[in-house]
Amino acid sequence: MRNVMILLLAAMLACSLPAAAAETQSLSAQIDGAAFVSDDVGITLVPIGDASGSFSLSAVTQGGSAYPPPKTPVDRLSIICSGLEPGKPVKRDSAYFTRAECDVRLAKGIKMMGGEPDAEYKLDKNYAGNVFEVETAAGKRYTGRFSFRLIDAKGAAHLVTVGKFVVEDRQL
Repeated sequence: MRNVMILLLAAMLACSLPAAAAETQSLSAQIDGAAFVSDDVGITLVPIGDASGSFSLSAVTQGGSAYPPPKTPVDRLSIICSGLEPGKPVKRDSAYFTRAECDVRLAKGIKMMGGEPDAEYKLDKNYAGNVFEVETAAGKRYTGRFSFRLIDAKGAAHLVTVGKFVVEDRQL
């Protein structure tokens, strides 16, 4: 009976531990000249798995996914696009963004216990410098770069520059 209890406890502990990731994820950029940095647990890549290669890549500011949740507001950058193929590089330029096949959003000042963000920015689809590129793809791991121009509710422009990422599809 004691051995059964020990095995049961060991199984419960093993099931409660998160799956080990192959390598650490990272995402960083400059937003209006200020650093935006996310950490491994704050980054999520979700390929939709359909023929279009649609995916969602989102990241919150470093520490935003910690437990207990941070008391200070966090920012969230979300990129939704198509064309992601396992093992293949891809480049989306400004012409691609004008066709409404990609979207980028930035929510600044998200309160962790609910409520509206302080500000929300959306992609300026007419900006010639919008680019998202997967430079290397190996299995479920992708590295690349991005830059965008976002606009706020008043129409003011906000530049997202020197963006780079190393992300992994951690879905089952």
